[in-house]
Amino acid sequence: KKKFILKHEMKIDDAAEAAKDEPNRNKKKELETALKKLKEDETYLKCIQDIKDAEVEAVKAAERAALNKKATGSKDKAVEQKDEMEVRTKTDSADAAILAEIDAGFAASGKDAADAKAKAVAHMKGIAGATPFALPRLEKLIPLFSESKLGAPAVKAACEIVEKVVPRGHGVASTAVPKLLEGLEDKKWKTKAGCLEVLLVALRQMEVATPAHLARCLPLVVPKLAEAALEVRAEIRTGTGAVLREIGTLIASPEIKTIAQDLVTALAEPTNQKHTQGVLAKMGNKTFLSLIDPASLSLLMPVLVRGLRERDSMSKKWSAQIFGSTSMLVQDVDDVRPYLKSVVPLLQACLTDPVQEVVREGAKAFGILEQVMPEYSRKYGQPWLFGRLRSGEVSEQLGASLALAEVMLKMDKTRAAEFLP
Repeated sequence: KKKFILKHEMKIDDAAEAAKDEPNRNKKKELETALKKLKEDETYLKCIQDIKDAEVEAVKAAERAALNKKATGSKDKAVEQKDEMEVRTKTDSADAAILAEIDAGFAASGKDAADAKAKAVAHMKGIAGATPFALPRLEKLIPLFSESKLGAPAVKAACEIVEKVVPRGHGVASTAVPKLLEGLEDKKWKTKAGCLEVLLVALRQMEVATPAHLARCLPLVVPKLAEAALEVRAEIRTGTGAVLREIGTLIASPEIKTIAQDLVTALAEPTNQKHTQGVLAKMGNKTFLSLIDPASLSLLMPVLVRGLRERDSMSKKWSAQIFGSTSMLVQDVDDVRPYLKSVVPLLQACLTDPVQEVVREGAKAFGILEQVMPEYSRKYGQPWLFGRLRSGEVSEQLGASLALAEVMLKMDKTRAAEFLP
C-alpha cells in the first residue's frame, strides 16, 4: 500500500507540475480537474486510512508485547542461568594444559605434525562448549579444511564450536563470520566448501539468538556467495545454494517471500541472465505493501546491482525503480547503507543512458535518497550532481539536472529555499 501511495503521489506531483506549467487556459482547466480526481481517488484515500489504522494497531501490539515480556522475564532468566552453568562445566575441562597442547599441535611442523594436529582437532571438538577458549581458535581449523585426513574432522569441530556458542549467537558475527568469509577467498576448493558448511551453522545460530548481528552480516555474506556461485566445482555451488536457501527462509516480507526462490535461483546461477531478468520483471509488476527486512534486502540488492549492469534497458529501469521503492519501505534505513557503495555509481550511469525511461527512474532514485537519507544525499549525491552540471558533457548535464530536480522536490523546504531564494 505504501508503494501504491508513493506511485500515486508521484502522479499527483506530475499532474500538479503539468497544470502549473500549462499556458493554455482550457487545457490547464482540464489538467486541474484531472489533478483533483487524483487527490480524491477512493483507493488512494482508503490506503492512507488503512496505513493509519495499521499504525494504531502496531502501537497496541507493542504494548501487549511489553506486557508479555514482563510475564516471561522470569523464564528467560532461568534459561540464561542454565546456559551459564553449562558454560562453567565445559570451561573447567578446557584447562591450561589442554589449551597449550592445542596451540602446540596447530603450530607443529615436521613428520609428527599430522598426529599433533589431529590431536589438536580432537581437543577442539572436546572443548567446543567452552566458547571463550574455542571460538577464538576457530581460525586455526580453517586451513585444515583442505587436508585429506584432517579436513572432515576439522569441519565437524568448527561446526560444533559455532553451534555450541554460549550465550547463543554472541561472538559469531564478530569472530567466526569474518574468518569464514576470508576462507571463501582461499584458492583451495575444499577450504571454500568447508567454510560454506560452517557458515550455514553460523547463520542459523544468529537467526535464533542475535538477529541484529545477522542483519549486519548479510550485506557482507551475500556478495561473497554470489562470487562463490561462479566457481567451477559443483561442491562449492551446492554449498552456496544451501546457504542462499537458508537466507531465503529468513525473509519476513510477504511480497518478497513469494519470489524468494526466484531470487535464490538468480544468485545461484549468475551466468543465466534469464533468471535475473525474470525476477526483475516479477518485482517490477509487484505492489509492495509491507516493510522490507534485512534478509529480503540481502537477496534483493545483488540482483538489482546485476540488473543495473545489464545492457537491457528494461532491466535497468526496473532495477532503479525497485531500488527507490525498497529504500522507502525498509524497516531501518541504515540497512540500505552497506549497499550504496555498489548501487549509487550504477544509478549515476543511468543518468546518461540513451533510453529516457532509464534516465527518469535513475533521477527519481536520487530524489528518494534525498527523502530517506538526506545526510548521505548532501554529502555524496548532490556534490556529484552539481559537479556534472557544471563541467560534464551535454548528456551528463541533462541527466544531472533531472536528478537535481527530483532532489529538490523531495528536499526539506527550508533547505530548498537556500538553493532557490
